[in-house]
Amino acid sequence: MDLDEYLFRKRISQTDFANDLGISRTHLGEILRGRRSPSVKLAKKIEELTEGEVTKEEAMFPKGRES
Repeated sequence: MDLDEYLFRKRISQTDFANDLGISRTHLGEILRGRRSPSVKLAKKIEELTEGEVTKEEAMFPKGRES
């Protein structure tokens, strides 16, 4: 599952999730739009916070986006 879908399904705001990650909402928005890729450390944290529903690989290389 990609992160955007996860946030939608769980009804979690970008602001709340960004705060949980320790990053700005703007930074998270850039990741969700494919303008930035998360670091390995941040991707691991995404995987932890989503309890594995979004893997670190999915966070770093979302479907439909070139790696």
